[in-house]
Amino acid sequence: MNAMLLVAIREFRQICATRSFWITLFLLPVAIVLSQASARLLQPPPGVAVVIVDDSGRYAPILQSRIALDRDRQVLSELGAYAQKWKITPTGAGAVWGRGPRLFSPPEIAAFEAAGGLAAAQAEIARLKPAAASDFHPPGPFFIPIAPPPGVVADRGPEAFGASLAPAMKKDVATPSGPRQLALGVYIPANFGAPGVAARLWSNGRPNGPLVELVRQELSGALRLQALRASGVDMAAMARIQAINAPVSLSATPAGSGRERMMLRSALPLALAYLLLLSLMMSGSWMLQGLIEERSNKLLESVLACITPDELLYGKLAGVVAVGLVMITAWIGFAVIAAFSVQGVVADFLRPALASIASPWIVVALAYYFLAGYLAISMMFLAVGAVSDSLRDAQAYLTPMILVLTIPFVAIATSVLQNPDGPLPRIMSWIPIYAPFAMMARLGSGVAAYEVIGSGLGLAAFIALEFVLLSRIFRSSLLRAGQTLGLKTLFRRAAA
Repeated sequence: MNAMLLVAIREFRQICATRSFWITLFLLPVAIVLSQASARLLQPPPGVAVVIVDDSGRYAPILQSRIALDRDRQVLSELGAYAQKWKITPTGAGAVWGRGPRLFSPPEIAAFEAAGGLAAAQAEIARLKPAAASDFHPPGPFFIPIAPPPGVVADRGPEAFGASLAPAMKKDVATPSGPRQLALGVYIPANFGAPGVAARLWSNGRPNGPLVELVRQELSGALRLQALRASGVDMAAMARIQAINAPVSLSATPAGSGRERMMLRSALPLALAYLLLLSLMMSGSWMLQGLIEERSNKLLESVLACITPDELLYGKLAGVVAVGLVMITAWIGFAVIAAFSVQGVVADFLRPALASIASPWIVVALAYYFLAGYLAISMMFLAVGAVSDSLRDAQAYLTPMILVLTIPFVAIATSVLQNPDGPLPRIMSWIPIYAPFAMMARLGSGVAAYEVIGSGLGLAAFIALEFVLLSRIFRSSLLRAGQTLGLKTLFRRAAA
């Protein structure tokens, strides 16, 4: 026992002393931080600018009013989602967003603006939000009306307007929300609506479909209204008719329910399965490299003069499992710290994901499959190291072994996100070398008790068989350096 512990400590120290261990340990946290920073720095700001020139002065206010209405509806939808997520119940006539996201009507939008709009909503959020809730960040406007930029001619007709607008569309222009791309120029002649007189639109080469459709709809509605007025239609009656809206009730599935909830509950166990695979590839390769160096340097002859092959085997396994646990603990610790001390998209995802595995039985099952998977696959790396004299020899076994492990893992991950109870994840749950990955990925979405117990027992039996076979390979191969082993010889020694 003391000899095995000494081997484990030496293996642990030897791996932890390498630069690659420390680079790998901090690689994942640094990658997450850099990805978040780059997303914020490199992501283009939302929204585009639009220039509206209206010689008659009748249509520009209509277009601007519609853009403002859509902007308010966008803000209300985000406020409703935020209130539903953090269980905030605001009060007041203008707090229409407190009932969750939905299709807000013009009267509701008018009530929201009359009560103080976004500023009043943010004050209410600051008063009611839980301590763990992130701040509400209003979405950027989709469309930003601006005055003609410097150099754009707006009083000499559409041709001069379009020609002077072209250079401004090749760069960002100043808007109240900051520099934005100029997506659309609109010129409405003074006699717009007369036969043959059209409104002119210019795009920057990538026509913004929703913005063009908004302009077309509002201009068409204004022309229809003028035609009805010219036909002698009672405008008061027409206004009453236009105010009629179909009584539609739209119910949205609460966040965290249905497929969204299933994907959220599966995300963290699936991430643990990925971390298991990643740490196995790293720590297994370190252990393999160390064992091959010890064989080639004849160091094992001195070691085996003091301890048995089984003590060496168990010590190395214990050391590499300890290395893996340190890596996983560090990564999970970083994730927990990020979830509860940092605000942002990652934190908002991690908090409910961590809550999805709050059941002690799920935690126990995750821990079992993680440790069992680590043991099962680490022994495969040890077996390769025991029969290889150099890394070149080891590649003959490593390449197919890694392919056999990683390719099905990709299929498991894809299938679990689509359907955790699909045929592929369920079949893989009963194959010992894939059971840790498949079962860990499925546990968050709910697995029958008989599958957890049966698959766990099968994995335990497979590990016991591995111990027996690997012990035989160790005893017969460690001191036979320089001999090339074929598959037949390897199987014969394992069965002997």
